[in-house]
Amino acid sequence: MFWTPLHAYTLIPQFIIYAVIAFVISRALKDKDYETRLLPLKICTVFLLVLEALKQTASILTGYDLYCIPLHFCSLFLYFHPLACFYRGKYREKFMLLAGVVSSCLFLFMAVYPNVIYSDEAIRSMWNYICGTGGSFFELHSVLFHGIGMFTFYLFLFQGLVRFNKKKDIVSIVAAFGLYCLIVGPFAQLIDTNFNNFVHSNAPFLEEIRLNVINILGNFPGQTVYVLIISAGTVLVPLIAYHVLKWLTEYFNGSPD
Repeated sequence: MFWTPLHAYTLIPQFIIYAVIAFVISRALKDKDYETRLLPLKICTVFLLVLEALKQTASILTGYDLYCIPLHFCSLFLYFHPLACFYRGKYREKFMLLAGVVSSCLFLFMAVYPNVIYSDEAIRSMWNYICGTGGSFFELHSVLFHGIGMFTFYLFLFQGLVRFNKKKDIVSIVAAFGLYCLIVGPFAQLIDTNFNNFVHSNAPFLEEIRLNVINILGNFPGQTVYVLIISAGTVLVPLIAYHVLKWLTEYFNGSPD
């Protein structure tokens, strides 16, 4: 199931509220200098880093789980967003592009298949933790982290933070996400930890494909083919997200052409 009723009850209001807040912020800061306009994104980035620090601390205190290593796809928020916000060198625009693309990827997944990001059980666990009736801090982290990450998409969109250069942008996206797959895909197999679904898929239809390929080719060749399929998707989705971000940004802010 791509959506559950609980996802609908919690996410649809978020989509609306985030869009309204980001739009108001963009109008309020539209005549400010670039660094001032970046302030909301910087605040979100700091919140993401603090949440991650709390998660890492909690995992260490409770017996470190390898799944907490920040190598998931959405862990890229922890690398690209700080570089986009606080790095002042010549590659800043590339990092801003990659941060915008990661935010757009998360938005697309939350809009199309939120159940693969976190389950409705995670939402219940989050509320139980907040109410002091059980639950898990790690589920609270997951829901809050992805919520803040999704909000940054609207900031990129309405504030027009990314400066587009299609030919160079596509090269940067393929290189960055291809490198991510090259590093994390084999490492996930090595420590048998399911970063980015590289070991097995949380999506039932993809997991069925993985098992069928392994059944036909054998364990190692079949798993290798599966990792290559996930890698292709991990590059393809950011390319799609880039075009969505570019079109929507130009629609709301005007095309530079």
